Amino acid sequence: MREHLEALGGERAVREITTVLARGEIEIAGTGLRGAIESRSAAPCLSSSDISLGFFSLREGFDGERIWMIYTNGALRIRRDAGSVEYQRTICAVESREYIFGSGDVRIEPAGRDTAAGDSCEVVLLVVENGAPCRLLFDDSTRLLRRVEIDASDGKTVHTYGDFRRVNGVMFPFAQRTELPAIGQRVEITYGQIVPNAAIDPAAFVPPASADPASLLMNGRGSVAVPFEYSYRHILVPVRFEGHARDLVFIVDSGASMTVIDSAVAADLDMPSGGLLPGAGAGGMADFRLIRTPGLRLGDIALSEQTAVAFPVSRLLRRFEEAEIGGILGSDFLSRFVVRIDYEGRVITFFEPDSFAPSGGETAVDAPLVRGVFSTPVALDGAREGAFLLDTGAASSLVKGDFAAAAGVTEDRRTLEVTLRGAGGEERAALCRFDSLAIGGIAIAEPVLAVAEGSRGVTALENVDGLLGNDVLERFTVALDYRSQRVFLERNARFGEPFFRDRSGLQLARKRDGRIVVLNVVPHSPAERAGMRSGDVITKIGRTKAARFGSLQEAIALFEGAEGTTHRIEIERGRGKRVVNLTLERYI
Repeated sequence: MREHLEALGGERAVREITTVLARGEIEIAGTGLRGAIESRSAAPCLSSSDISLGFFSLREGFDGERIWMIYTNGALRIRRDAGSVEYQRTICAVESREYIFGSGDVRIEPAGRDTAAGDSCEVVLLVVENGAPCRLLFDDSTRLLRRVEIDASDGKTVHTYGDFRRVNGVMFPFAQRTELPAIGQRVEITYGQIVPNAAIDPAAFVPPASADPASLLMNGRGSVAVPFEYSYRHILVPVRFEGHARDLVFIVDSGASMTVIDSAVAADLDMPSGGLLPGAGAGGMADFRLIRTPGLRLGDIALSEQTAVAFPVSRLLRRFEEAEIGGILGSDFLSRFVVRIDYEGRVITFFEPDSFAPSGGETAVDAPLVRGVFSTPVALDGAREGAFLLDTGAASSLVKGDFAAAAGVTEDRRTLEVTLRGAGGEERAALCRFDSLAIGGIAIAEPVLAVAEGSRGVTALENVDGLLGNDVLERFTVALDYRSQRVFLERNARFGEPFFRDRSGLQLARKRDGRIVVLNVVPHSPAERAGMRSGDVITKIGRTKAARFGSLQEAIALFEGAEGTTHRIEIERGRGKRVVNLTLERYI
């Protein structure tokens, strides 16, 4: 450390620096997003930055106690999830140079040798109390810090430094690269100006009030109630854009960090587009194109033009949804409000945060936001609690394989293979019936969850053990309070209903002409034993023609009936027609 301190400029020169102001250019590699950054820091551990990337902007900071950020559409978020807090404690120790001067909470240990940017480096382990594990790599020739590797619970972050220049007697890196391997993201920063001991307003480090002039409740009552359709366990609401005559169907999705517009809709409405923004979905990583929307209305909620992302949502869900999906309302929209979802009454209510008050009959669950999504504590089969993302955009819940194993679930209990479909593609999983699932002390008996290995998308995040989808949430009235980072749960009439009511083994979709197509037949299920196959087209169930069902859900309900019930099904297979008799039974 002595040689490193001398290379920086000596102890006196380093200790004399109390603030740093830096301005430069920033680029997210491979996305077309580039723009300006201004960062500020002050001793002992205050920081903030403003980033502008065309349609996408971000303000973030740390005031010594709170990690905060304001995304492009203005909503303030306080980050207190474990991954963010651990990372902040460690990065503070690096940026304040506690690793040099030492403190009771920080220590260093030699850890051999490695390379950074092709140069030989000495490695030092940085151990911060209640912080994330960290490696510091010091260049052998310059003795300057070339690389910082932080292993926080929400993923690894790698900082690489270069283009060192002396300013006011101290060496500063004018080039910085930040890599997030979990999401395949690389950020390049080139500073044009670094000003030590600049005069910085202390207010720059304090989280501002939510900069959200775009949101307006038109009725003056502090809340807006919007009826919704519930189709294939998706919450569907009508959204209308300024200048366009018809409503579009949007999914309410607390698991999406940003609002998504279907690519075809964005093109039809001629929404201006920018660069690409990488993101994680259930199926893996995907690139989303930034766009600017016109103003929009949802019931009595009006918003001015918004930054959103474009993705072929309707194409992804076309096999399952009968309605054309125009987009997804993500947490950038939802977090402006307290959102209460009455699954039984089919009403979603948006409250101004100061207008919401719990009724007293709910269970309040502490749920820190992870990347804008609520992380709820869930226990399976009475074992230790894990962190499950609360995802109203997911029809089904899932659990990572290693967490299921820790709960005592053996391979032989993972009975039926299924396919999880998300923005990043598909992932195979297996259905498993657990003994119990507990949220906030509320136990649900015999839930059926998909067990995924967690190799892709959101399930690959280290601090996520699973997802809570609508198959669990529909048993409650759910209130999402983004400001307090709490979820309120109140049992409804569906609480005691059994999981996985299907007794057939058929996964179905509906064609535009009303016919019903078999997407998948579960191995060893009643449908397979009846001789049904993927690709079969159902034209009649009993005496009812497929086209006469009011919705696909009506047909599906027939296969959720009592065990022993037999349905006569007429199908088309290729150019031939046949009749099968399917007897319902519990197969999982």
